[in-house]
Amino acid sequence: MSKIWDVLIVGSGNAALCAGIAACERGAQVLIIEKSDADLVGGNTKYTAGAMRFAYNSSKELIPLLSKPDDPRILRTNFGSYTQDEFKKDLLSFNDGEPITPEQQILVSNSYDTMIWLAQHGVTYEPVWARQSFEKNGKIVFWGGLTLAAENEGVGLFEMAAAAFKRLGGKMQLNCEFKSLLIKNGTIKGIKLTSGLEIKSRSVILAC
Repeated sequence: MSKIWDVLIVGSGNAALCAGIAACERGAQVLIIEKSDADLVGGNTKYTAGAMRFAYNSSKELIPLLSKPDDPRILRTNFGSYTQDEFKKDLLSFNDGEPITPEQQILVSNSYDTMIWLAQHGVTYEPVWARQSFEKNGKIVFWGGLTLAAENEGVGLFEMAAAAFKRLGGKMQLNCEFKSLLIKNGTIKGIKLTSGLEIKSRSVILAC
């Protein structure tokens, strides 16, 4: 691997794949390395329910995200809304009394646009019917702000995002275990694997 990559990403979960997709969009040559084999690739993402919390103002805003927008249940469903203020209020419960951080503000304000961006790359979602809704007077009502999950949950999220990454020209190398960063004169030049192999890159993202 004497090639010098533009972006080298350590890890293969959702964060890694989103970084890879974004870099590929900008014309970068991107390599993801993963220490696991094909059976375990995807990190913790595969073990999640694939549900994502994001701000939205109406049921109409969810339609472009759905894998099956023609599901007959949609017509009698009230998805409600989950505003940015509600999202921030929920995040505060994890902050031990501290105010919303700049990073959390970015998460909240960009959450819907990020979902749309992923959907444009083929990552689609389905309502969390079983866990987040109830039926009342013939209407299906959602509660709690956690409305959608990736189709086929965490496994589906990984598979759809990985497919998008590869369609854009991204490369993934399995059975490559990260050991350390390559640093020269205070600048990161790539990484070293436990096998001893060195991979050069202009930037490194640690997503493991």
